[in-house]
Amino acid sequence: MLAKGFCESRFSQIQETFNDLFKKNKETGAAFSVVQNNKKIISLYGGTKNLQKDPWDENTIVNTFSASKGMYEACIAKIVNDNLLDLDKPVCHYWPAFQETNKSSILVKHILSHQSGMYRFKQKLENKDLLDWEKIISILENQSPDHKPGEATYYHAKTHGYLVGNLIKIITGLSVGQFFNKFIASKNSLNFFFGVNELQMQNVANLSTGVFANESKKSTEENLNAFNNPKHDLEFYNTTVWRKAEIPSMGGHGNSDAIASIYDYLANDLKNDSKNIIKQNILQKGLEETKSSVDLSLNFPIRWTNLGFILRGGWMFGRHKESFGHNGWGGSLGFADPVNGLGISYVTKEINPTMGVDQRAIGLVKKFYELLI
Repeated sequence: MLAKGFCESRFSQIQETFNDLFKKNKETGAAFSVVQNNKKIISLYGGTKNLQKDPWDENTIVNTFSASKGMYEACIAKIVNDNLLDLDKPVCHYWPAFQETNKSSILVKHILSHQSGMYRFKQKLENKDLLDWEKIISILENQSPDHKPGEATYYHAKTHGYLVGNLIKIITGLSVGQFFNKFIASKNSLNFFFGVNELQMQNVANLSTGVFANESKKSTEENLNAFNNPKHDLEFYNTTVWRKAEIPSMGGHGNSDAIASIYDYLANDLKNDSKNIIKQNILQKGLEETKSSVDLSLNFPIRWTNLGFILRGGWMFGRHKESFGHNGWGGSLGFADPVNGLGISYVTKEINPTMGVDQRAIGLVKKFYELLI
């Protein structure tokens, strides 16, 4: 399976690395992009997008799971830049009903940086419940936090998008998908969606775990944690109702060009004060690292920022400590490199169900930095 798309000649070895993923049966459908100063320097894609073996093309989009978080955090960056949201104010300043059940001291930055204590649903849910926005918001409004804000860090795997998304809705009058389309994606007609429309439905790749079938592990934990309530269900994630719904934490659908482009905007906002989305000084403050600690949902250290982006903690986000972004369950990721003023993304339909760093993306990222002059 030969890669299609575009790759500047100086990065021709990237194409070989990408092709090797398919030759070695590590991939069946994916894309890798690098965008620098609003110019695509790498845009590769290959494989198939469904059981019918329809080819993955430049318009193919896929569920990126928590890599989606970085996309709506770009929305938050825009809202903060426009002085509509203050990270240091209590959430209930904007969302009065949120103050119930001991939540009045939770600040906006506590939610964004996964320090609010609202990291899980305390009542048993099914995946179909995630489609009912009002039901989920009511649950969160009436639920008490598990710890005092700022006292501990627990990755808000599934609750995060509802908490942040409802703030966006209250402040702007627009849903996450509507705001993202109007103020972020429309700039260059980027193919990323919170809520896939009918026109794009034919472009969605079906998720699969064929390559990683032997690595899948069923959770034996009975307590309701950040990940197992409700449990992952790939069959459900491949349904039309899931794709049409706005599930911000784990249901954004897009391609690598779009994700890399948005991180390119942010990288150059930080490097050159380009003001694509947010002013340099405001972004600098938003990227301040929270109190360093082990994330107790994930059980390893993560460098969270006040805006909810992750700071580089290894090769997942390239070579430079200044890089920031977000990865997702399954293998998709995106990040901004403000040193070189560029954005990078990898997306895949072949889901790696483990919680470890995905080596498919790492191999491509490492090769890129080897070749970057």
